[in-house]
Amino acid sequence: MIYISHRGNTRGKDKNKENSTDYINEAIDKGFDVEIDVWFKDNSFYLGHDFPEYKIDTSFLINDKFWCHAKNLEALEEMK
Repeated sequence: MIYISHRGNTRGKDKNKENSTDYINEAIDKGFDVEIDVWFKDNSFYLGHDFPEYKIDTSFLINDKFWCHAKNLEALEEMK
């Protein structure tokens, strides 16, 4: 069975930490897969629910534990 953390949350919502790389990695360390919200803007990837908040390297997205939710069309195109 696969347990999927939503934005890194494993014990209820924490809007101050959701989609941050440290929080996501904590969930993975606990054995979860993680659904992350991915944006692409100005030739860079970002994580964030309502807007691009945390800039990330493309290499961060290469993880079998991630379930990527493209938040804009550009993110979907770039992740293809």
